[in-house]
Amino acid sequence: MGWKAGKVVIDEDFSRGMDNWWSEGCERVWIEDGRLYIQAEGQDNEGGSGTVWCRTPHPANFMLEYDAHVVSSSQQVNNINIFFCFNGKDGKDLFATRAERETGRYKLYHELTGYIVTFLRDEVGEGGRHPDGTAKGRHRMRREPGFELVQELFDKHCEAGNTYHLRVTKKGGLLTFEVDGEKRLEWTDPKPWGEGHIGLRTFRTLLWWNNIRLTELIEE
Repeated sequence: MGWKAGKVVIDEDFSRGMDNWWSEGCERVWIEDGRLYIQAEGQDNEGGSGTVWCRTPHPANFMLEYDAHVVSSSQQVNNINIFFCFNGKDGKDLFATRAERETGRYKLYHELTGYIVTFLRDEVGEGGRHPDGTAKGRHRMRREPGFELVQELFDKHCEAGNTYHLRVTKKGGLLTFEVDGEKRLEWTDPKPWGEGHIGLRTFRTLLWWNNIRLTELIEE
């Protein structure tokens, strides 16, 4: 038994602007040169975080590839988050309930269902430093509801000015996260969530995203 690629469900070049996306929180969201920019560097969490959701739902099993590039970060956290398999609380429609999450505060997502993968720059002193003096990259995978931490890794870098090619793969309950072709996180959920929505999230960061492509995976 194995897996094969099926249809391409999401292949976004932003030629239609934000037609297939909506935002929650964020200071500013815009399209420029085929890239989706998210600015979320505000203070006291007002405008300092936010999520941009894709309206197209994805299947239960998939491979998601995307590029992300941090331009700047007010606290040098270089925060790159991806949400997937997300659905509203008690099965409610995610888009229909968007007003409940207008501020984009993180806690508003912890009662929903889905997974979160976080890739960011470690704060000084929290997880140690590389020999060259820079903070380590921090990788975390969480399961909602409950903000359950299921995998964590402190290694490599997550720096502003770099374009990272990221990949999330879900095959049944097996979830993997890769950075530039290198596996960083892997976890098997015994009771996996199924189809849902992807969300692009950040905190105290200005960054852009592009080359977002999600392909259905079919078990053979």
